[in-house]
Amino acid sequence: MNLSMPEMIIASVVLLFVATLSAVVFKRLKIPYTIGLVFVGIVFYNVCGAIPAFQQFRHLRLNYDLIMFALLPSLIFSAAINIDSKLLFKNLNATFLLAGPGLVVSTLITSFIMYYLTPLDLAGSLLFGALISATDPVAVISLFEIVGAPKRLRMLVDGESIFNDATAIVMFTLMQKVVLAGTALSIFTLGTAAYDFVFIFFGGLFVGAATGYIMAQILLFIKDDPMVETALSAIVAYTAFIFAERVLEVSGVMACLGAGMVISHYSSSRFTAKTKNYLKQFWKFVSFIANSYIFILLGFTEKFYLFSTQIRDFSILKCIIWGIIAIQVSRAVIVFGICPLIGLRDKNKKIDWKYQVLMFWGGLRGAVPLALVFSLPENLPHRLLIIQITLGVVIFTLLVQGGTISKLLSVFKLDRASLFKRFSKNHALLLTYKHGMKKLKELASTWDFPADIVGQLGDKYQKKIEDQSLKLHNIVKNKDEEKHALRRSIWTQALRVERNSLRELFESGFIHENLFRGLDFCMDQQLETIINSNELPPPDAYGSFQKNPVRKIVEKIKHWSFGRKYKAYLLNEEYLSYCTLAIGIIAARKRLTELKKDDFFKDYHEGIKLCDDFYEGNMEKILKRVKIFRANNVELLATISATTLQEMVYSNELTVIDELLENMEISEEIHDELSGMFHQRIAENSKQVYQKILEK
Repeated sequence: MNLSMPEMIIASVVLLFVATLSAVVFKRLKIPYTIGLVFVGIVFYNVCGAIPAFQQFRHLRLNYDLIMFALLPSLIFSAAINIDSKLLFKNLNATFLLAGPGLVVSTLITSFIMYYLTPLDLAGSLLFGALISATDPVAVISLFEIVGAPKRLRMLVDGESIFNDATAIVMFTLMQKVVLAGTALSIFTLGTAAYDFVFIFFGGLFVGAATGYIMAQILLFIKDDPMVETALSAIVAYTAFIFAERVLEVSGVMACLGAGMVISHYSSSRFTAKTKNYLKQFWKFVSFIANSYIFILLGFTEKFYLFSTQIRDFSILKCIIWGIIAIQVSRAVIVFGICPLIGLRDKNKKIDWKYQVLMFWGGLRGAVPLALVFSLPENLPHRLLIIQITLGVVIFTLLVQGGTISKLLSVFKLDRASLFKRFSKNHALLLTYKHGMKKLKELASTWDFPADIVGQLGDKYQKKIEDQSLKLHNIVKNKDEEKHALRRSIWTQALRVERNSLRELFESGFIHENLFRGLDFCMDQQLETIINSNELPPPDAYGSFQKNPVRKIVEKIKHWSFGRKYKAYLLNEEYLSYCTLAIGIIAARKRLTELKKDDFFKDYHEGIKLCDDFYEGNMEKILKRVKIFRANNVELLATISATTLQEMVYSNELTVIDELLENMEISEEIHDELSGMFHQRIAENSKQVYQKILEK
């Protein structure tokens, strides 16, 4: 790009402005904006040629450095930090098989077809096969979000793509070294390449994970400062990438991925809800900018390389067609060959054939193939042809596959939310209208509003409530479906209230991070069970907190200073876990009592009772464990009870301070000062248990 710095800034602003306006239009048309931006880029390229002041912008092109070092790290980190890590780990086998062995097979099949059916030599065919195998489902994922495609389908497509990018880059780099060096293939060469692959791939992952972990530790010293924490996340993303890629010469993409996933892992406990939302919005914005530049500049690049006099040569078009056929054949082999193997041992992980078809057709190509193809050396034979074939394949997958996958979703009826989600959404609307009616009556009784106006608005809301109730009943087709939907709604509401009480206790300092993460994971597993499989949690859902496996080891070294300190830690944690679970159960049962008064659940009290019995049974078990704990720790009980009770009081006082700030009754400066004081008191109070044991 032969542009001066001022011209580059002007071009960046103009392109972002065009992309933003286009995104607004495409959103209204329910078209993934990334697909539309390619067309916009092609049109804008011609517009720049017609306007003298913009003619220098026609020199803008996508290149390796722009994609790899400016745009790709933000896209990878954004995907990693926002990915559902629990759902990703559940589908890790499928993800790794598709992104690992699957990508190797795809590369070989594509290379074989291109070598025998196009003018490309063996070196060119192998390089093309390696660079074109990385999928980029940005357009498909944005479409999935628009139409509400199943969460697992989104995870399979997105998860494969994230790992695919790193695998493809590593494989292309190794292939380039072997092919361009002219090294003959042998067992030794293949062994060296395999070793390099493992080192670069997992080395990058380790570097990223270590960088992310260091940031997670730094976060402990930052008290709810969204701007600083967000800035730190951006530093970590690019530091991990550059340090891995340029210093250690391992995979920068894997480093970005590792850093993002570690930060995502710690986000539940080290980010407040405010910071998490701030972080999410920031990275969505960064991802929007990166995708905008990639796809609008793709239009410029396509126009320059393809839509010119050269493309009229039928031989080039023929090569592009063979390239399209090659990627479809290789994609079909790995998706329909690997996916059926996933569910052989565990039927719960089986990938539905409809998902397989969508994964096949959703294998779009985008940023990574473009970055890699422009990194090919200038003196490589057939370099221009490889670039043209790559651009042709990318434009085909984006426009044809990306443009038709919504129809495929509709044919398979996967563009509709599940029965439970539709039920939950409409029940939420019903509750909203009822609260609106209640507020209307309160306002009418406290102020002299005209009676006819109040009556009209009341009739309007009553009609809304009646219509919504009817709509809610019509969602379910029979009594069994209705009972299942009601049961899920009851259990999810109770579990979410319980989980929220747990977070409040953690944020107030009543429980520490490790205990919170363990309990939060337990609650999350129960919610996943209810939402996804419609199975109830086991009767003893909290049994894992009854005994700590480390306790037996500690008992053997209890006379050592370290052993005595750790015993104090375990005893305090055990007692706090009982108190925390009891508080959560009380909050959940309170919510169940409120549901009994809800008109919509009046005919399903047995469902509420079933959930209440679950909580009552677990409360009895917790109380029994507390009784055993008291009998075994008579000497420490008074100290533990006193510190726990004091922490409960401090927790309540912290809540009051937060409410005063929210109501603007105190300034932020006073809030921070008082909050810090009470957190210090909590820390000092918790030390009493350790001191008591060390005195023995």
